Amino acid sequence: MKNATWKIARHELGMILREPKFLIPFFIPPILLIVSQLVLLPGEDDPWVFTRMMLNCALLIAPMVAPLAADSFAGERERGSLELLMLLPVKPSSIFYGKLLALIPLPIVFMFVAESSYVVATGFWDFAVYAKSVLLGILMSFVFTGIALFISLRVKTARATNQIAHLFIFLLLILGNVFARAYYSYALVPLFLTVAVVCAFAAVSAMSSKTFRLK
Repeated sequence: MKNATWKIARHELGMILREPKFLIPFFIPPILLIVSQLVLLPGEDDPWVFTRMMLNCALLIAPMVAPLAADSFAGERERGSLELLMLLPVKPSSIFYGKLLALIPLPIVFMFVAESSYVVATGFWDFAVYAKSVLLGILMSFVFTGIALFISLRVKTARATNQIAHLFIFLLLILGNVFARAYYSYALVPLFLTVAVVCAFAAVSAMSSKTFRLK
């Protein structure tokens, strides 16, 4: 089972990397934020401004994983290939978790690239802020992956999945900015958030896997 899961994950990741259009959205948010700060706030030296921009960079990249998750199941259903997948001589759980594992590396890599690019472009460096921003972005990527997968198994098209999943962007931005000071000021907040997101992601993935097996 584990061997089949990893084979499917490698295959899915290879398919994603062969489609550059899926990767373009990961580049847009950091470029826009960096350019906007350099143009609109030249000479800015308030550390909190830089912190908020790094926060927003992470929060805007996280939802970009939703189209990939949407294509995993709703996209397969649209192309008529989901039924063929179910006929493979592997367990449905291997197919599900293989597709899930293929989604995890990209947002993590792009989160490091985006935040590092921001540091290089602006010259602002604070390890604690950098680490917490990257962590928040990765956690929110897991949130959107879980949401998109859950929806993808219940709707007919990838477009519908994207539209529904991206409704959560506004909520994410609002909550992120409201609780930004607490997140960056208290050491235990990132820890509690990590535990909460990991537990929620595991629960949603288990429910989605069960739904997929019943298809």
